[in-house]
Amino acid sequence: MELKYDGIISKIKPTKDDRAIEERVIKRVFEVLSNYEVEPVLVGSLAKDTDLKDNKDIDVFIQFKPEVERKKLETEGLRIGKEVFKRLGVEFEIDYAEHPYVKGVFEGFSIEIVPCYSGAEILSAVDRSTLHTEYVKKKLSKNKINDEIRLLKLFMMGVGVYGAEAKVEGFSGYLVELLTIYYGSFEGVLKSARGWNIPVILDIENLWDRPESIVKFFTKADIVVVDPVDRTRNVAAAVSTECLSKFMVKSAEFLGKQSIDFFFPPEKPVKSVEELEGIMKSRGTKFFALVFKHEKINENTLYAQLRKTSKQLVRDLEDMEFTVFKHGFHTNEKDTSAIILEFEVHELPELVHHIGPPTNLDAVHQERFTTKYANEKPYIKDGRWVVDTKRKHTNARTALDELVNKKDGFGKNFREWNKPEVVEGKEIMTVECEGLLKYINEHVD
Repeated sequence: MELKYDGIISKIKPTKDDRAIEERVIKRVFEVLSNYEVEPVLVGSLAKDTDLKDNKDIDVFIQFKPEVERKKLETEGLRIGKEVFKRLGVEFEIDYAEHPYVKGVFEGFSIEIVPCYSGAEILSAVDRSTLHTEYVKKKLSKNKINDEIRLLKLFMMGVGVYGAEAKVEGFSGYLVELLTIYYGSFEGVLKSARGWNIPVILDIENLWDRPESIVKFFTKADIVVVDPVDRTRNVAAAVSTECLSKFMVKSAEFLGKQSIDFFFPPEKPVKSVEELEGIMKSRGTKFFALVFKHEKINENTLYAQLRKTSKQLVRDLEDMEFTVFKHGFHTNEKDTSAIILEFEVHELPELVHHIGPPTNLDAVHQERFTTKYANEKPYIKDGRWVVDTKRKHTNARTALDELVNKKDGFGKNFREWNKPEVVEGKEIMTVECEGLLKYINEHVD
């Protein structure tokens, strides 16, 4: 049965009452900003009328004239942002894009006040945002597909690929808007996505003469969507291989069997500790967790460094011949993070083949090898010198202990924080970290 989209749209589209509340809050912020020599402009999905109901984000860019020095833009932008929130009577914090900006929560809305330059010339990366807003509004004024964009956003949220932040590495709101504009509708995007060939190349405004040039310029990208306001920028740069692949698969699944569950996925019940323990044992693998206790840091920084640290651990472990079956990480985004490692091979024999040079190589190289390992009694196997040496680590636990002591290749903050605790098996489920049991449930499901 074909899914009716009207009912879904009515649930996610802001009402007139919603708009009235938003406009009141925006008006108040702009009133405060009128005390400063900057030009405030509303950007983002709310400004384009592509936002979802209960989306409480208000992005206000304060424009400085192009002749203002970059350093002054940053210092004045911060000063004005801080003073605005002080006048509103709410707390604020500093976040970072290309340069720092101020954000806070006012009357339930998350408000960002970001300094940028006015005009059509892009002098800093954030200047694109005002141009993005103008571009999308112009396109949507001709082709009223705002609700189609809302459907695609909700679909991507439901399948877990929405958001360009480090936590997700998925599709940004602007990218969703461009895809819908290019393909004309929600289903148009999905029908194309299910048959995409990687790398996916989209140049909406034909800013490049040849697709081959795009591939050469944006190297190692699985998907390239050329920014209509800046031909040198890939709007899809944040999209990971995993998110791209997942979106392509889920697009095909939805078109094959439409279901509202793609938009509103039902909450999975979290199994009990006893059930999870039984499942973990039945898998025949070995679980370890590295538990970091740490200070609160910027979420994008936290997720990026968790990803970097976990990948480095897997590389180092597999160099030691411990096979990691699955791995991932979870954080409560405040003070505790855990990297989960599930081992297919967690114990190894004491001896390991160390492969040396071929017997037809220059004699000096052969002699160097046989002399170095003389006590281990080198021998010839399959035309190469080989020696059986003792492993440094025969089990994953001691290998992990060494790696967490060294912290080689860990994210910057993870190197500076105290050494993580290595937790094994069922003890992982006793770690106090909000949402960890749910994460483990999804990992083993």
